[in-house]
Amino acid sequence: MQDELFSPTVQERPATGKPPWRPESILVPAVFGGPLAAAALGVLNGGRLGLPGRRLAAIGAAGLVGFGVRLAVSAAVDGNSAVRLAGMVTGALVWLAVLSFQRAPFRAYTYGGGEPASLVGPGFAAAIGFGVLEGILILVLVR
Repeated sequence: MQDELFSPTVQERPATGKPPWRPESILVPAVFGGPLAAAALGVLNGGRLGLPGRRLAAIGAAGLVGFGVRLAVSAAVDGNSAVRLAGMVTGALVWLAVLSFQRAPFRAYTYGGGEPASLVGPGFAAAIGFGVLEGILILVLVR
């Protein structure tokens, strides 16, 4: 019974390799880049955190569903501002899925003394790259 008192409370340890990004920081590229940017950064960060494949697949699926919703809104609404707003909202919703899977493993990483990596470069690249990709796909598939 006393052995349990001395066992560590933080059990999850991410895989060694590149340090993960702070999951909360993925929100900005998610809002400006859309759901595909949020999913891509979430899957990459989940790999850095050592998440199981099923959780990574769930993050990817959330991104695809979010993009599908954005396409549906783009087809139903005639106006650029609504399409942009749909991209921002669906990106934020995908980010919530990312956050729900990554908050605890990232907390375990920081409790173990780990420092997060900077998301500035990858965040800009994802926001711009996936934002342009989503815009092109919307133009090709919907309009």
